[in-house]
Amino acid sequence: MELFKEIWAVNPPALFAVICLIGYFWGMAVVFIASPIKNAESFSVKPVDNAGKTEIRVYYGGISFALGAFLLYLTLSLGTAYHSLIGGVIFATTVLTTRTIFLCVDKGWKCPYTKLAIPAESAFVIALWVCFFLTQKYI
Repeated sequence: MELFKEIWAVNPPALFAVICLIGYFWGMAVVFIASPIKNAESFSVKPVDNAGKTEIRVYYGGISFALGAFLLYLTLSLGTAYHSLIGGVIFATTVLTTRTIFLCVDKGWKCPYTKLAIPAESAFVIALWVCFFLTQKYI
């Protein structure tokens, strides 16, 4: 706990954002590992067999867990959340940008998931960028 207090003192906006990122990634991991088909279908993804179910667990669940764990490791090992925040900003901005481009290409704008994903991801990315800009006074 003392280490988190020290990291908070170094850069509070960065640590706040990284805690949110880790919570997001670990929450996604739990959701997709525990109930892969139900949750994947809400993302318009449906496995064709049991190996597909495993892939959903691995790529949506396992990789989400790994990303959260890596951000935690990076924060603790460097004693600052700044670099983890930069990674999270790059990741989230890339996902939103890629989603937006390919929704236009694939004409997926009317899908129910898209109507939730674009505003939610946009708000998340904006919040991360705000935290990034707030971190500048601590550098």
